[in-house]
Amino acid sequence: MTTERNDKRMTADNRYTKFSDELQEAEFKRLSSFIYHNYGINLYPAKRVLLQSRLQKRLIVLGHKTYKQYCDYVLNENTGPGEYQEMIECITTNKTEFFREIRAFDFSEQVILPEYINNGNGNGLFKVWSAGTSTGKEAYTIAMLLSEFARENSGFDYMILASDISIDVLKTARMAIYPMADLNEIPIEYQKKYLLKSKNSKKMMFRMIPEIREKVKYFSLNLLNNDYGIKDRFDIIFCRNTMIYFDRPTQQKIIHQFIRLLKPKAYLVLGQSESLINLDINMKQVAPSIYRKE
Repeated sequence: MTTERNDKRMTADNRYTKFSDELQEAEFKRLSSFIYHNYGINLYPAKRVLLQSRLQKRLIVLGHKTYKQYCDYVLNENTGPGEYQEMIECITTNKTEFFREIRAFDFSEQVILPEYINNGNGNGLFKVWSAGTSTGKEAYTIAMLLSEFARENSGFDYMILASDISIDVLKTARMAIYPMADLNEIPIEYQKKYLLKSKNSKKMMFRMIPEIREKVKYFSLNLLNNDYGIKDRFDIIFCRNTMIYFDRPTQQKIIHQFIRLLKPKAYLVLGQSESLINLDINMKQVAPSIYRKE
């Protein structure tokens, strides 16, 4: 059985190396227009080669010999949303780390959480949304920080919603199992409290403890939707390194959705390379890439 699987894998690899069709401008325009209008992701002409390489393996799986064949297939109204999701899984980038861009977490610890307690919310439920959470590392980082804060502030409790457009990465997030190589992203004191390390030397993995996993609820969401189906109002929304894929009109639409879901004086945290400059929004910048609802 193992030999048979290896033979199939080698055959697939050979097909991959022999695939030589190129994504032509006409098909790129059709695909990029569909992706923009349905998912908000803005693929500039310079992204044509990237889109070609990202979709190539999907063409091979489907047995298409040209990008035109694939384009005609995926954009056919009878194809259905399942293949749209496969396409989005191919083109989205899911780079993430524990404690990535740590200044945002420092600000949360030093400013946002003390402010929450000082405003008489000590026995309330602190609500966070991690939008574009990828494999869950951001959500679990937030959970560890809030658990530490709860240890020092009796009565404090929290909940975290976490979303992503990619169903595949959400599977990883829910499992909360990561390779041991990722340990260096997490401070030692947190490793001791919040991680379970595998005792199997052949599976060098670790997992977040149940108390942390249970605090995070995951769901799939396209940020371009008109209705997010979320009833909660949040004290912080993290949406980091996601807005860079959208043009300004799409960013403004999404930010207005975030504002609607934030409590008064609550916070929106973007990535360090992202900004709300020149957007018509009712938010004040209080730190680099951190904004407060007015």
